[in-house]
Amino acid sequence: MFVSDGFYYYSYTVSLVLDRDLDFSNQYKFVKGRANPQHVHRLTSSGRPSNPVGIGLGLLWLPAFVLAHSIVTTMKAFGFSLASTGFEVYYELPTYLWSFLLGLLGMWLLYRLLTEVFDWRYAFWATVGILFGTALSNYAFLHANMSHWVSAACATAYLYSVFRVYRRPEDWRWWLISGIALGVAAMVRYQNAALGVLLVGLLWQLIRQGRWQTLAVGIVIHIAATVVTFLPQMLSWRAIYGELLPDPKVVYPYDYPNMRWLSPHLSYAFWLFVYSPLLLLALWGFLRPFPTTLPTAFVVSVGLALMGQLYVNCALPEVGGYGVRRMTDFFPYFGIALANALRILDERKGQKWCLSLVGAGVLINWLLIANHYLSQLLSGGHFHF
Repeated sequence: MFVSDGFYYYSYTVSLVLDRDLDFSNQYKFVKGRANPQHVHRLTSSGRPSNPVGIGLGLLWLPAFVLAHSIVTTMKAFGFSLASTGFEVYYELPTYLWSFLLGLLGMWLLYRLLTEVFDWRYAFWATVGILFGTALSNYAFLHANMSHWVSAACATAYLYSVFRVYRRPEDWRWWLISGIALGVAAMVRYQNAALGVLLVGLLWQLIRQGRWQTLAVGIVIHIAATVVTFLPQMLSWRAIYGELLPDPKVVYPYDYPNMRWLSPHLSYAFWLFVYSPLLLLALWGFLRPFPTTLPTAFVVSVGLALMGQLYVNCALPEVGGYGVRRMTDFFPYFGIALANALRILDERKGQKWCLSLVGAGVLINWLLIANHYLSQLLSGGHFHF
């Protein structure tokens, strides 16, 4: 079940529990038919096989995997003959389902955030639209073994916690929680570190208000929490590559040297709307006035976060995967604008317009997904979860 990039994320979980180290030699024996073996035989300066993905997802999968391993160990003690390599279905299925539930938690946080600003109807249908009407659906319901679904949940957790900071910047607990959320999100997918731009509007707001102490204390807490939370990633780098902060070219030898920082492929952004047309409605919602209950600085910061993620992804040498999959991680951020668009449509045209457009978006999305996999099957390929 854990194939493609998911195999490398899952290797962290298996190695930590069964081998209690970060030497993936045992796990990479199972790479055939599961993932591209390009990293399997690439040894680092430590003499261990490389692993280019972050440790965060592997850590988040630990509760389900540890529970499964405990049950397997108990059954073996009672005489059952069970293999325990970590790649059996009784290990993978619980972990896969847990991954799906983690992503749903992110959708719940999105809905909860939206209900604090919009009527519950707009919050509900916007959440439905993001979950069922965009390419994120593919990674939620068909590929929860990959990082994008859980990464979207982590990005949403950061969005929600930062929103709480905007509401009550004097409450240091949310500065702490948001820092932890950013650290976890960055461990799951490194590009999520750029989401820290969400704080830009808040910093400007506090500076204009002259709340220097709140600003200083909050920033220190936020940065400290982020760095401390990110430490497991740095320690894993040291175990694998021999350094706390290895050269990105060593970790990502196939992508990083070819990054187009000065000439990004901005045309990649076009594919967002080809695979997820409902995002066009959200884009329109960004351009319309938001409720006064939503701080303008927060809306601007969300827009900056989206542009930052688009820039990072467009700088990559190739777009990669169904629905420009690397970009699906931040689709929940469009939920704010989608809810706003539905609110305006309801006020001007009536609720039928809202439901019709969301319904059309969901239908088109699933037709595109079905066509993608049907084409694979008809061309002699294979479909895997």
